[in-house]
Amino acid sequence: MGCAYQRGRVWWIKYQDANGEPAYDPTPARTKAEAKALLRELEERVFRQRKGLEPRTLNPEGWTVADRMKWWLENYSSQSESHDRNVGSVQANILATPLASKKLEQVGPGNIEDLLNAKGREAAPATVNHVRAFLVRAFNKARKAQKWLGSNPAEETDTRRVPERIASILVPEEVLPFFAALAPEQRPVFATAILAGLRKGELCGLQKTDVDLGRRLLAVRRSYGRPSTKNMKQRVVRVPEELVPFLEQALVSFPGPWLFPDETGAMRNVTWQPEDVLRRALKRAGIVTGYKHKCRRKGCGHEEPHADADPRRCPRCEFLLWPKAQVRAIRFHDLRHTYASVLLMLGANLVSVQKLLGHSDPKITERRYGHLLPAFMSSEVNRLQFGLAVLAPSGGASQAFAGFGSPRVTPGLQSATPPRGEAGTPSVSREIPASFVAGSTGLEPVASGVTGRRYNRLN
Repeated sequence: MGCAYQRGRVWWIKYQDANGEPAYDPTPARTKAEAKALLRELEERVFRQRKGLEPRTLNPEGWTVADRMKWWLENYSSQSESHDRNVGSVQANILATPLASKKLEQVGPGNIEDLLNAKGREAAPATVNHVRAFLVRAFNKARKAQKWLGSNPAEETDTRRVPERIASILVPEEVLPFFAALAPEQRPVFATAILAGLRKGELCGLQKTDVDLGRRLLAVRRSYGRPSTKNMKQRVVRVPEELVPFLEQALVSFPGPWLFPDETGAMRNVTWQPEDVLRRALKRAGIVTGYKHKCRRKGCGHEEPHADADPRRCPRCEFLLWPKAQVRAIRFHDLRHTYASVLLMLGANLVSVQKLLGHSDPKITERRYGHLLPAFMSSEVNRLQFGLAVLAPSGGASQAFAGFGSPRVTPGLQSATPPRGEAGTPSVSREIPASFVAGSTGLEPVASGVTGRRYNRLN
């Protein structure tokens, strides 16, 4: 028979657990009546446990949060492409915190919310969401494996809002100067990234047997050495005509089974950093946001920003300033964004682009690239008519902004006709309208409408 008693200022309850053993627990009760009410609830739960109507323990393995996370990493995360990153993130953001030592039955939504709030003060919202996702997945997998029989407290917390980032892409007129600034042996992998839209891991995982130039097909079967892509699906990508000579070069130039191996002929791994090559090529091509002119005199430290690299002298010591190009913030993954953006702005079907990119849902493609669809909202915004045309300025303003947004390219790389002596050098289509080029930076929707069959099918 259970009872409630007071020891000091704390009310305790004595009862028999589901195994018939005596148990003593402190309670938060402030009065004997409250302690007896808690005792009745506990005895009802013990009765249900004895009858098999409720599990005798929510944590049959006696796990702490650390035990559960290590089990999830070993049994589930190890099968994913991002396992190494998951291990590092879980170790730094969960296992190294006080939450890791708590028993699972002691963890509530408040404990997880405290952890997320603490991480939010030192990390980006996307990182906080990753930490929450690790906890949600680990709790859910433990429940399915009957290693945890309670609820999932992580699901009761809210995700953090992540600011949307608009990708910075290469506009069509920048592609040729960029490729001209690459070494010939570097061009095949960059051409496949920008003309087939493959992820870095998918490029590294391409084998020569995946290329079918006869039918112009590229089979994307793996990411790095893993036998699947990011979303666990294989897909086939159509090879455009301009990509063919680059693939031919890769097939005959590089030894071994891999299409784009490293210097030893082995598969490139996650340590490969093509961004270094990308930034150097952008700098040589003049695809920059401006120049920072620095004084070369030791101890001076004077610097000043300018839009050009013209020679200038330091106003303090008359030394010649050194112009350092400020490369536009373009990542290697933004070449994939360039592929999708140009296709959509030229009128490609949204579902077709989704299939080519390997997205699991068209909504993902629409959310990332919907603002680039042809004639995006142009008919709607053109309904704004207030009769201001009679007061509009004539000529001056439009001429002042005529060159706004155009890339800065070094004069040596500009020419009226693309070079033809080098095999595999891509050419810029002369059928691309000027309005498309002006709106294809990824920072604003295309201003002019696109009509015809493609537009009608899209809408």
